[in-house]
Amino acid sequence: MDHQALQQMLLLSFRQEADERLQLLADQLASRAANNADPVQVENLFREVHSLKGAARAVGQRDTEQLCHHWESLLAAARRTPALLHDHNIELCRQALHLLRLLCNSQPVPVAQRLQMQADLDVAATGQDWQQSRSAAAFTQAAFNQDTPFNQDATFTENMPFAPVALAAADSGRIRVSNQHLTSLLLLTETLQQLHLETAEQQRQLKQLVQDSAVLCKLQQQTRLYERQLRLLLEPLSATQQEPLHKMLQYLEASGSGLDQLWHGSQRLQRHAARLSAGLAQLSENMHSEMQAVLLVEGQTLFSGLAAMSQDLAQQTGKQVQFSATDQQLQLDKRIVDELKPVLQHLIRNAVDHGIETPEQRQFAGKAAFGQLTLSLSQSASDKFELKLTDDGRGIDLPGLKQRALAAGLGTAEQLDTLSDEEALQLVFQSGLSTSAMLTEISGRGLGMAIVQDIVERLAGQLSLQSVPGQGLTISMLLPSSVSTFRALLVRCNDRTLALPLFAVESCLRLDSSAVQYTQNRATLLVEARVLALWRLADILQLPPAAASASPSTSQSSPTAPTADQQHVVLMKVRGESFALLIDELLGDQDITVKSLGPQLKKAPCVFGATLLGDGQLIPILDPLPLYQKARQLQSGAPAAEEPVRQQIRILVADDSFTSRALLKSILETAGYAVTTANDGQEAWDLLQQQHIEVLVSDVEMPKLDGFHLTLKIRHHPKLENLPIILVTALHSAEDRQRGLDVGANAYLVKSGFEQESLLDSIRRLVYTLHP
Repeated sequence: MDHQALQQMLLLSFRQEADERLQLLADQLASRAANNADPVQVENLFREVHSLKGAARAVGQRDTEQLCHHWESLLAAARRTPALLHDHNIELCRQALHLLRLLCNSQPVPVAQRLQMQADLDVAATGQDWQQSRSAAAFTQAAFNQDTPFNQDATFTENMPFAPVALAAADSGRIRVSNQHLTSLLLLTETLQQLHLETAEQQRQLKQLVQDSAVLCKLQQQTRLYERQLRLLLEPLSATQQEPLHKMLQYLEASGSGLDQLWHGSQRLQRHAARLSAGLAQLSENMHSEMQAVLLVEGQTLFSGLAAMSQDLAQQTGKQVQFSATDQQLQLDKRIVDELKPVLQHLIRNAVDHGIETPEQRQFAGKAAFGQLTLSLSQSASDKFELKLTDDGRGIDLPGLKQRALAAGLGTAEQLDTLSDEEALQLVFQSGLSTSAMLTEISGRGLGMAIVQDIVERLAGQLSLQSVPGQGLTISMLLPSSVSTFRALLVRCNDRTLALPLFAVESCLRLDSSAVQYTQNRATLLVEARVLALWRLADILQLPPAAASASPSTSQSSPTAPTADQQHVVLMKVRGESFALLIDELLGDQDITVKSLGPQLKKAPCVFGATLLGDGQLIPILDPLPLYQKARQLQSGAPAAEEPVRQQIRILVADDSFTSRALLKSILETAGYAVTTANDGQEAWDLLQQQHIEVLVSDVEMPKLDGFHLTLKIRHHPKLENLPIILVTALHSAEDRQRGLDVGANAYLVKSGFEQESLLDSIRRLVYTLHP
């Protein structure tokens, strides 16, 4: 390699190293404001600047080395006196960092500006105020009239020999690999894993062949006992009669010998295949482990640049922020780190822009002027980690969020009022909905949180929020440590094998057919006091019916195959919404490798990838969110042709218990009714005056106005006296039942023995009297 090519290579390597070190310096300076007397932080700053100076010297970057040298002088003084790095000198360090970025990227920096910065650093190192000592004009003139000591240093010339060893020493034992090469290695590793699976399947088939051959050989040995007897029986026969029988005996003898050879040969092949499969398995495992080690990076890499970013945002918004980050020295998959960086950047923008208050607002609320922004990384399980971002700002204004959701058409006022705080927080993930009061260049477009949720779910992670008004917001992300393998549940529908991501699967059930309830041509399932919508997976995917004859893979009885009166159900959960899928057969769960569909099938509905099983089957991997969205479209579609189209019946549910109210609302809406809710009897009475309600489902024990008195008022109202009323209550005594009937209730259901079909049947009978 010639001198010029070597120089270009070293410069490229230097810039890559400089970018990393400058980013670390920016983060350390940003967190420095939070604790300006920590000698450990001063030591870290000094070492980074010293290492950058050495790297610059190795590639002949004189201006960069000089500036680092003067900055190093200030930091060396601060090592002895950490308090020397006060706010003014921290600002000077930030200005020096800015100039170094320009120099390391070969951008023009005026000589006077660089020399002024070096002089200011020298002044600050003596403990004096560099701002008072600065005299830019005089210093600039002096700089042009005389050379600096560095200009007289004969060591730095254009013909200076390069020292690649110095660069290697900065990070010994490591090399840089391009993303393209790393991706190629990953594909090769996945191919090796697939070959291992196929080889293991071939070895299994050979083993079965040996067992089958052994059975045939045993039978052939038994036939040899009768061969001599057959020959004795042939002697009385004529030669013409003996000839075909002798030929048959010769064939049996030859086939027996061939069968013996086949058996011994298959044994040798099976042993060889077993050794090959074991070796390939070991090689695949080692390759996978090594690639995992290559892909793993320090968890603190995730924090790079975030401290400096928070400081810049705070300056832009007129706020004061102290950023801190903690980790447990975890190692994470580089691909996950790359995906999460834009997520954290957006969350920090949100926190600083409209989470943390201005210093004046914070002091008025009794808080410190500096807002606290904390990022923590911890091990949650052997294969999972938790990333948590916490701020002590104003939190999320839930009433304001509901108002914005109402304005955006994300629900009616009644629907939004019935949401719990946890459910209301999920509104921030709706695309186009923002809690920001105005649109700024930092935030306010309402797209970021939806994108954040998409990224976390694509990584098979879980996202949760915890907001305390006036005290702050905590955003937690539970994520896998690696994306090299993917755990999936394999199911069968209409003779087709499909994979469901296991992170979206709550549980798998085998239920009697009677557990499925059908109301208005819609199937529901009651699981642990939850009424879940139920769809056939084959219907959602519009799979053609299974062939009349069983396929080889399903012809044998399976321990997971349902009987005629049983059905398999998979409970799924997507973005807080639970639903149930009816399938034909459960095949178990296993680790799979996800293959991209390619541009031709990129828009295939409900499918985001595919995997190859050991027997060569190409299995589609279903995407839970589009699957649920498509299922809801089926539910909200036109009713069955045999059912007449009728206007939705409006039902009012009155109950002071949120859980009971939500359960009743879910049952009735799933059955196709329009539901309005009230928190107590008085609110129900007010709604009856304002809206057209056709059925009332009410609790009895409620504040302000109980169910008995509510029923009595309705029966004495001329316009409401015929309103059907169903009381659903925990009061189960005969006296309570009688009182319910005395005040005019049409039905009285006890919660302890409550069944959804009883409620729906009561409503159907009452509604039929109104709409025959």
